[in-house]
Amino acid sequence: MGELRRDTVKDLARIYIKAGDGGDGSVHFLHGKYQPKGGPDGGDGGAGGDIILVADENMANLVEFNFKKKFIVKDADHGWGKNMHGKDTDDMEIKIPVGTVVYEISEEFAVANLRDREVFEQVVAGRRQMVDLTKHGQRFEAAWGGRGGRGNFQFRSATNQTPREFEEGKPGDEKWLILELKVVADVGIVGLPNVGKSSILKALTNANPKIAGYPFTTLEPNLGVINLYDRKSSDHSPKNTQGSELNHKVIVDVPGVIEDAWEGKGIGPWFLRHLERTNTLIHVLAPDLELQGSELSKQLVHDYEIVRKELEKYGNGLTEKKEIIVVNKMELVDEIMRKEIEVEIDKLIHKSIVWVSAGMGKVEELVAKL
Repeated sequence: MGELRRDTVKDLARIYIKAGDGGDGSVHFLHGKYQPKGGPDGGDGGAGGDIILVADENMANLVEFNFKKKFIVKDADHGWGKNMHGKDTDDMEIKIPVGTVVYEISEEFAVANLRDREVFEQVVAGRRQMVDLTKHGQRFEAAWGGRGGRGNFQFRSATNQTPREFEEGKPGDEKWLILELKVVADVGIVGLPNVGKSSILKALTNANPKIAGYPFTTLEPNLGVINLYDRKSSDHSPKNTQGSELNHKVIVDVPGVIEDAWEGKGIGPWFLRHLERTNTLIHVLAPDLELQGSELSKQLVHDYEIVRKELEKYGNGLTEKKEIIVVNKMELVDEIMRKEIEVEIDKLIHKSIVWVSAGMGKVEELVAKL
């Protein structure tokens, strides 16, 4: 599939911001009708506007920043005679999605290809995190406007009654930023392509992701919300909600992980950033129906280890999260073989599995685990 076109990137953006410069102070002397030798009255320059980032829950992605990349505040006005202050410039607010991490980067990476793994690793090594905007309405002063310079009125004294000194306005901050969107979710669904991740999301939540029988149906994260009960009683059946508290969990389904995704195969590994905020991963597997018995168990373990290896390469704590291993399409495997597979997998990797059928809506055991 190759590299993604830059104008389709929705979770990574690079922008340039420049706060307003402060205005210069004025050198001016009062020249009134009866004051031919009036004193200094040069006013101060105005203050340059700041740039403020604002988290907005109504924004779903960063796609608009692939088209508008520069945000520049106008410079403030200079000072005037009669000790008149130069006009300040207004602050600029830039709305970005909730869940965006903001980094400052070196100008040398201003036009570098961030989808190149080696380049991105260099950027990651040298970038500086400024803020992580995780709540709606959260604000962050990303660039400060310059202070206005003092006019010559400010330099008057008993020994210097005709000062010609003034100050130039201070320049506003300018920076190159990387905006990296990581969705805010409690649970992540991960696995190879076409194992039924999106179908499981649909069965668990009210989400309606695109589902089809070909690789990379999911090209961006899908989100859904499941309502669970934190049960206080010993009866953990789904119908027993007495004495329970309703608990909402956000679930994110990410594109399928393939072998050597870290090396750039498929659509790469970068979408895994959307799993970083989760505390639990649902690792979905699907049986190859041409295999039987221990061979089928080995296939499931092999598929599991492919994905785990890519998670290890990506890092950022993904392999350290709580994990529920789910085998989808249980209706295609008889009950006796399911028991045999459970035993085999436990022997091979010391992991327990949960059987579900997303297509038939049978996800009760997975809900209980959550």
